[in-house]
Amino acid sequence: MKLIILTLTFCVSLFAWDFKYNELSENETDLTKTLIKIGQPYGLGLELASIGIVETRLGKFKSRNNYICGMHQINTNIAMKRLNSNGDVKQLCEEVRKNKNLSSILALKELIYWKKQSNNNLSSMIKSYNTGFKSSNYSKEYFRRFTIVYNELKKRSDLVNS
Repeated sequence: MKLIILTLTFCVSLFAWDFKYNELSENETDLTKTLIKIGQPYGLGLELASIGIVETRLGKFKSRNNYICGMHQINTNIAMKRLNSNGDVKQLCEEVRKNKNLSSILALKELIYWKKQSNNNLSSMIKSYNTGFKSSNYSKEYFRRFTIVYNELKKRSDLVNS
């Protein structure tokens, strides 16, 4: 009986994830617009903003992990590799936690990498941003959540046409 209840609870929480743009605070809508502007020159504005929302609800939720950090949940080990740096991962993580612009720039760099790897395939790009080259049920769920946010943002002419 406990197993059935746990399974039902898990399923409900898994599919209950939702997003409504009009429920964001003024600061969150401003941050969303900023993220879109950062990513726009690379054709990744809505993607960058959507990931910030899916990962941490624009910084509302924090990771307790020592190397997954910031609003976009940057894997600092990967970021150091992409930057060809041998620097201090913990120090980078602390900086990414404090600096939303740095988090955004590193996330954008990662998106650009996966955009190229996936030949501009949105689904592959977003799943790979989350889990790398390996696809999993989690990456499929991540893409489902991303799509909810992405489509909601895409409907907003004030965001798409700015």
